[in-house]
Amino acid sequence: MSTTATETTSLIAFTLPSNPYSVQMARFYVRAALSHHKLGDHCEDAETVTSELVTNAITHANGVTIGLEVMHLEASGAVSIIIFDASPDPPVMRSPAADFDHWRGLHVVEALSARWGWTHQDKGKAVYAILTRKA
Repeated sequence: MSTTATETTSLIAFTLPSNPYSVQMARFYVRAALSHHKLGDHCEDAETVTSELVTNAITHANGVTIGLEVMHLEASGAVSIIIFDASPDPPVMRSPAADFDHWRGLHVVEALSARWGWTHQDKGKAVYAILTRKA
């Protein structure tokens, strides 16, 4: 556990192979971790955000593995979903055509999160989304 201006706790952190089966696995473990830590009210949005961010990492980063960490921001009760991938390129929010089923992922992440963003890492980047409790 690290201590900064806001105390955070890592609820789960793991590495997955960069393949489509990892999306389902990531969703399962995120739900399990949140439920175990009595943060189940975040599950639905967290699963969807995880799915979108993992899919983007698999599709665009061209890495062998991706990392995932779920953090609890204790003072606010918020949850952060963080995906690590090997690409240093920033995520790009594209405008999808109305009849095209792709390029909606970051729009979904933006709609479900209080805030999202990315940062460079030693070998690639981390894309994160912060989810707050529903009123």
